[in-house]
Amino acid sequence: MNILSRFAAGAVAVLTASSIFAGTTVLRAAAAETKQELIGYYGDISGDLEVDWLDIFLMEDFLLYGTEEDEVLWQYADLDDSNSVDARDLTLLMQLVLNGEKGTADYREVPFTEELIPPPIQALSPTMPSVGEARVLMVAVDFPECEHDAKYTAEYLQEMCFGAENPQSPWYPVESISAYYKRASYDRLNLTGTTYTYTASHYCDYYAGKAELLMVEVLGALDSQIDYREFDVNKNGTLDTLLLALPKGAVGRDANKDGTQDWWPCSGSYYTSSKFDGIKPGNLCIGAWDLEDVPGFNSTWIHELGHAMGLPDYYKYVNNEDGYYGLEGHAGWEMMDDAYCDMSSFSKLMYGWFKEDEVQIYTGGTQTFTLESLQKTPSCILIPRGDLDGFYSEYFMIEFNSVEGNDKAWFSGGKSYTPFWRGGVRVLHCNAELWNGYWGIELKWNNYGQMYDTSNQKQRVLRLVNNNHDFFRNDAVIDSSIDGFAWYDDEGNRTIDPGLTIRVSDFVDGSGCTITISENA
Repeated sequence: MNILSRFAAGAVAVLTASSIFAGTTVLRAAAAETKQELIGYYGDISGDLEVDWLDIFLMEDFLLYGTEEDEVLWQYADLDDSNSVDARDLTLLMQLVLNGEKGTADYREVPFTEELIPPPIQALSPTMPSVGEARVLMVAVDFPECEHDAKYTAEYLQEMCFGAENPQSPWYPVESISAYYKRASYDRLNLTGTTYTYTASHYCDYYAGKAELLMVEVLGALDSQIDYREFDVNKNGTLDTLLLALPKGAVGRDANKDGTQDWWPCSGSYYTSSKFDGIKPGNLCIGAWDLEDVPGFNSTWIHELGHAMGLPDYYKYVNNEDGYYGLEGHAGWEMMDDAYCDMSSFSKLMYGWFKEDEVQIYTGGTQTFTLESLQKTPSCILIPRGDLDGFYSEYFMIEFNSVEGNDKAWFSGGKSYTPFWRGGVRVLHCNAELWNGYWGIELKWNNYGQMYDTSNQKQRVLRLVNNNHDFFRNDAVIDSSIDGFAWYDDEGNRTIDPGLTIRVSDFVDGSGCTITISENA
């Protein structure tokens, strides 16, 4: 490439003669999310971001012999803003070089991609991206004897599931799947979707235990209507995710009499040789739910799409006589545990929704931090146990929760309830170690993992310190006397004193607080 040609695509900037030496900045048209990028200096004809003797030689050559890059040379060599390059510009350029100066800096506005922490969950190779763009293919499936109500057209479901954010909606904060994830990710995940309808070839019970058969049938039948490549945003040859929503009439069915509902909503990977438009199915979300229950429907699929992005359930599958949920009490709400409310700082970290300076890491001694409401601002504190190892390790996370945003309400039977009346600080005990399990790399201590202790009393991916209690608020002190504030020992029991004390101060309801962490003497 010619040393001048790098500037050819830029728009010509207009300067006044007085601005040449005044250090004035020239900006090109701005985009919605942009930053300034330096592309050159007036007088820098060579494109090396310096104004020196090389530029003088280039201008002399132009004046003597001319070049093919007249427009480009004019842009950076027309120092007197006369719409021509002549001996006066050469004189001004020599003056710059002799004085060791540069002409006006020329910037343009370019799309800005925030430098987020790479999503640790990507180690598990989920098919659905958790940052940037993700696109859901949703199909409302009817059966010959079991159908959705006629009013639930594809257009109706499109708005219901992927509509815009609406704080005035009676179903807020699960007024749509897209709106929930927009808030949860701080607009760092743009989850969209397109909805279709389809009537299966066989009765509902025919497909019991054969979800893959139904999936392949649906994709094949809609192949002429859909370019499946549009639903592979990350271009890995796999659908981001497919969501098959079955009608209310399929709820509770147990065709094979095994005591398990055939169509309880679930999410999982399916491996098939079938391809459509060169794209293979990957994650499948499938299940039956009453569409009259809008918040229940949306929150269910928000939860299942959380699995499509790689996170496990936090609730207990078995031996849950002491409580079904993994995080209990007013401070225990979490979408991947309850299928309602906001996601925790741990989930947001795993998905890659924080920048580095938004995860404040304790490094020892006495340190003071400011926490803001997680529902409004990406803000948390992390206390590592030794080497963080890319966040694939054991650590505590501290966050401030407020009754707003995705923590504004939860629903049951179509009625809205407040999850907690007054927010505050909670401490999470996290263990994100990796393990090469039955199906490849997984979180070592997930509920389905081969290393997991089904008593639920040993290592878990996520625990709540001071479980089944309220939030910590002003003047609270958190140390080894608080239930659960301990590291795991070699047997997986929580017995090792972290040797730290956490103090909460400057507490402001709904806003934030100050956290001081100190080593015990």
